[in-house]
Formats: sequence, structure tokens, C-alpha cells
Amino acid sequence: MPPILTLKHLASRTGISWYHLRKMVLGSRASDYTFFKIRKRSGGHRQISVPDAKLMAVQRWIAAHILSELPVHRASFAFAPKSSIRRCALQHCGARWLIKMDISGFFGSISELKVYRVFLEAGYSPLVALELTRLCTHAPSGSKRYDRPEWLAHATRRKIPAYRQFHIGYLPQGAPTSPMLSNLVMRELDKEIAALAARAGVTYTRYSDDITFSTNGDFDRARAMLLVRQVTARLRRVGLSVNGRKTCIVPPGARKVVLGLLVDGAEPRLTREFRDHLRQHLYYLEKVGPEAHRDARKFDTVSGMHRHIRGLIDYAKSIDEGFAAKMRLKFDSVPWSPDVAPPSEDA
Repeated sequence: MPPILTLKHLASRTGISWYHLRKMVLGSRASDYTFFKIRKRSGGHRQISVPDAKLMAVQRWIAAHILSELPVHRASFAFAPKSSIRRCALQHCGARWLIKMDISGFFGSISELKVYRVFLEAGYSPLVALELTRLCTHAPSGSKRYDRPEWLAHATRRKIPAYRQFHIGYLPQGAPTSPMLSNLVMRELDKEIAALAARAGVTYTRYSDDITFSTNGDFDRARAMLLVRQVTARLRRVGLSVNGRKTCIVPPGARKVVLGLLVDGAEPRLTREFRDHLRQHLYYLEKVGPEAHRDARKFDTVSGMHRHIRGLIDYAKSIDEGFAAKMRLKFDSVPWSPDVAPPSEDA
């Protein structure tokens, strides 16, 4: 780990002044973020917290120079080098039984106390670990979690009284450090759940808040339900909860999808729904043009729609290059305006 002796030393390494770092550590940490909500496919909204430019720079430095050097559990397939949705889904290809679980409010359930332990175990002094933690968490005063007593900080006698805060911070969804920190916080729990899975004779993976088990061996619904109860109990013990509506036990013969990919064969495949959705976008772009399609699909801007559909094609390319190549040809033939898709854009 890169040595960090003091907050002033961190300022020197990151290029952000000590004054600004100190202000971030001392403040409510909400003023350093911009908040907005996006609609979730399952219903409701997810709050995104985007750090300001200086805090973003510090967090990117922490992510690149500290967090990326710390090992995560082998069952974790998100936010780590060479990790991908495809690699995660591949672990479950050809399975007869599939069990899927989802952790509710994943980032927001990870408190600064758990983040502090990550930096402490990485070898930093208690004070530096606390300051790094404060730079990677936030505590917005309007958060509903502060209606619950477990999220209120107990009175402590800190050597730096100004560091005392009344609310326990948590990981902001939108900070570049949050994904890696969530994996590091989950490392011991991943180890525990992997041991449970091994005893049950099933394969375990976790992609952020998506937990999946599968097996080709002898299994039944009673054993699957027992495993769900055991995992749920372990998650609750560390302050995490399962979204019961998304818990799913898929028996032999049923359609099996992991992270949006079909896993009923030897390799993960795009679903028919995804292919049809992308084809439909391209059909109407060709038929009515970008502006009319933007209005019909209620995108805010044509450029936003362009990025969205291009992202779908890039995702398809990671799974099925042949299909993605055909879709890209159609996409590039759309009469996009130069300010949306400049001619120099890579093919």
C-alpha cells in the first residue's frame, strides 16, 4: 500500500489541498455531492450521489492506488480486473438448479464502520484510516436511515473533537470508491457463504448485490430453501437484508437466466427479449429518425439516446460479436447529426 502518514501527506500525493481535504473530512459530507434519482426497472427510484470535482479526484486516487491493490474473494465478479457479467454467468452454464437472491439497498447498507476496518486492515493508522473512510462515505442529513437508532453515532471521546459526527456515514452510490469498497467489505462474508455453498454442493457467485447459486448434482427445493434461509441469516447478521421479491429458485426444465444472460447451454447467451429490444430501437431509428424516436421513447436528448443504444450494442458485443456487428452497421447508418455522432468516432 502507498504510505500515507497524515492528511497533509495525502494532500501532497493527490494534488488536492489540505484545506479542501480537511473540509471534506470535517463536514457533513453531503455538501460535497450532487444528488439525483433514476428510475429502477423493478420499480421505484435509486438515488445517485455524484462527488464534486475535487472529491472525485481524491476518490479516484484512492481507488487506483489503494483499493485496486487489495484482494477480493474469488466468488466476486464485479468491479475487479478481468471481472464481467459474462464470466459470472459462465460459472452457472448448464446448471440443473439455480437459486437467485438480491441484497436490498446494497451500497447504502454498508456503514463507515465497515469501511474503516478495510483501511485499518490494509495497514493504515487509525487516524488515517478514519480520514480515508470519511473521504469515501457520506452522511446526508435528510437520509431516512437516520430515523433508525442504529445509524446514530454514539458519543465518543475523540482526540480530534471536530471529527465527531452525529450520523454514521455509508457508501454513496455514484462514488468511484464505492464498488471496490463494497467488495472488500464483503470479503469475509463471501468466504462464509462460499463455505456454505461448498457444503451444499453448489457453485456460489456474487455480482455486486446479485447472489447466485447453481448445481448440476442431486438437489431439491427443500435443500434450496434451507440454503436461502442460511444465507439470509448471515446477511442480516452484518446489517444486510434480502429482497424477498427477487429471491428465486429455478428447478430443472425451467428457463435459466443469470444477470440477464441465458445459461442453459455451454456459453452465456443474450436473451430473445434483449435482442428484440435492440432490433426495435434500430428499426424505428431507421423508419422515423432520431428526433421522432427520442420523443416516442421519452429520452431527454438525442445524444443521451445515442449513448444508451450504443451502450446496448457494446454490451451485446461482449456476449455475441456477430449479432453486435450487424446491429452496429444499422446503428451507424442512422442519420445522426454531427454533434451527436462526429465522423471521427471509432467504429
